Amino acid sequence: MITMKSLFVQQTLVTMVLFAAIGALSVVWPAILAVAFSVFLLFHSLGAGQEIVLLSGTEVTQMSIVFTSLQRPGFLAIFS
Repeated sequence: MITMKSLFVQQTLVTMVLFAAIGALSVVWPAILAVAFSVFLLFHSLGAGQEIVLLSGTEVTQMSIVFTSLQRPGFLAIFS
């Protein structure tokens, strides 16, 4: 047997469920955002380390060109 509830009781129950769902999401979403931001920072820091290695490798390569040109004073080379 199904009993009909009054419109006021139905709207009150819907409102309570809505507030409970919003309350649960307000607890969960900061944790999800914190994890996503942590992963972003982790990948960013790993990428920055590789960028530093690439920059130092480029500097070493340019230094070898300078040393090579200094060892041969009669040889003038223009690198572009």
